Parts: sequence; C-alpha cells; structure tokens
Amino acid sequence: MANDDRAIDAADDWGLRPDDDMFHPPESSDPWWTETIWFSWMVPERNLLGYWYTVFRPNIGVVFGGVLVFDHTAVLPWEIPVFDWNWHQPMPAGGVDLRDLNVLNDMTLQCVEHGRRFRFGYTAEHVAFDLTYEALMQPMLSRHTPPFNHGNHIDQPGRVTGSFMLHGESIPVDCIAMRDRSWGIRTPRRQPKLGYCHATAGPDSSFLAITIDRKGVDGLVGGYLMRDGQWEALVSGERRVVRDAGGRPAEVTLQATDAAGRDLEAVGNTVSRQVFTAYPDMFCWNSLARWHYDGVDAWGEDQDIWHPRKWRAHALSIGALVH
Repeated sequence: MANDDRAIDAADDWGLRPDDDMFHPPESSDPWWTETIWFSWMVPERNLLGYWYTVFRPNIGVVFGGVLVFDHTAVLPWEIPVFDWNWHQPMPAGGVDLRDLNVLNDMTLQCVEHGRRFRFGYTAEHVAFDLTYEALMQPMLSRHTPPFNHGNHIDQPGRVTGSFMLHGESIPVDCIAMRDRSWGIRTPRRQPKLGYCHATAGPDSSFLAITIDRKGVDGLVGGYLMRDGQWEALVSGERRVVRDAGGRPAEVTLQATDAAGRDLEAVGNTVSRQVFTAYPDMFCWNSLARWHYDGVDAWGEDQDIWHPRKWRAHALSIGALVH
C-alpha cells in the first residue's frame, strides 16, 4: 500500500479520514449515487439563517443546489431574502475537487484543514460572502449505519465567522452552526416524516437529534449529546411539536437519553422558518430556533420533514388550506 493510501485510510482522533473531505467516485453505476455538502450560518439578532448546499449525481452527470437566506418576513422560496437555486447543471468538465471547488455560478469551497477548517462562499448581485467554518467538536459519523443506511453521513457543529453582503448591507457573522456531508445511493422514495433538530452552546455543550414518525410518535433514530465535554450517542428519545394554526412548528420539545444514561430535555422556540424542497420527494419546514437545555440558551435549528402529499393531507386535516 502506498503512503498516500495509508494517509487516506487513517482516521484521526475524531474518526475522520482525509478522504471524507474529497469527492467520492461512485461505487456503482446506480443513477442515484449522490454526494452532498451543506454549510449553514445564522445571525440570530436578525432572525436570519443561511444555507450553502450542493448535490452531485455523477452517474447522470448533474449537479444542483444553491444558496438561500431567510428570516421572519417570509416563508416561500420566491419571497425570502435569497433563494438562488439551480437544477440539473452539467458536472464540471475538469472533474470535481471538493477541497477547492467552484461550482453552480460561483459557489466556492476550500478545505483549509482536514475535518476542522473550511471556507465557503458565494457571489451574486444581491448576496455575497466568504465565511470560515471551524469545527468545535467531533462529528456524528454514520458509515452505512442507522439512520443513514444508504451511505455515509457526517454531522458536525462549528463556529462560522466573517461577514456577508445582503442587498447592499454588510452583516457580520459570528455564530455556531452545523455542517453535514453525505455520499451513497439516495433513491427517491416515499419520504418518511422526519425531525432533525440541534443546538450548540459551545465546544462542551451540544446536541443533535434525528427522529422518525412511527404511528404518530416522533421516535429517536440517531443523534448525540455533548455535555461537560463528554460526547455520547443518543440511544432513545422522542420529539414533540406544538404547531401554529398553519401547521408550522412553533415549539419543539426533545426528551432523550444517551449511551451513558444521561437524560436530556431541550425546548426550542422557532423565530423564523422557510419552505424548503431540496428534492422533489421532500417538503421541509426549516426553522431557526432558540433552544433551552442543560440550563443554557443556545441557537440552532429544527427541520420538520414530510413527503409533499403527506404534508398536504395534514394541512387539509387542520384547516390550514383554503378549499
């Protein structure tokens, strides 16, 4: 085995490998082989949450994704401050290097330090930024294990700093936000009802919970708790949602237990939200939320994910649609 191969295969003390930051050649000819990269940032005092998200499907030669920024003023893609989304653009002719990327009309990404430090940016007439992400703690790694049996997934909180221009205004950014990475076969399916919620107060205090609706109960299927510097996987729990008249999440309560037997109760109140349809079979209420847990207040998110038809049925059942 060559030295370079040993370097790629070796995991660091967080379980990350250098090739986690690289583009992964498809392991099969399946057209739904998919690789994704997500970075987020927030400006809580403005109720602002931003996403940088790219999706590669090399077996069919396309890349899609984009940049969005939302606040409390609107929820629909064509009304929020920024929704620059591209569908099915050709893969870069010269190949893809995720350590130094420029794709989809000037979405840029640089891996400055493996698994620890990244720069992500974008330039358009109405929004521009060059933000730095620095990891705060070990990620949650899912390598062909639940809840991401389709492939590999990395979820990791970090500090994001810099500034961004929004419609001519320069806005400073200094927040804690999440990034994730995934690669594997992501076949369109009947999207189950999922919850993805998280908050981080600092390098020693954080949680992430992923839930799935089974017979009306949002039961835990993955996540972690970082408390007093001790990181443990969440092993059981439940997410409960209080919704407003339109069915949108207003208050979210998470009760969970980790592998060390520690109990967690977290309550999040949403301050802004947006309708996000990253994939045709997925409808999501993305919410910026103020969380209280372990005696601290921290900012984070709640992602309330449905199949579009299931959401319509729910909205009709509560009288949220005009008919």
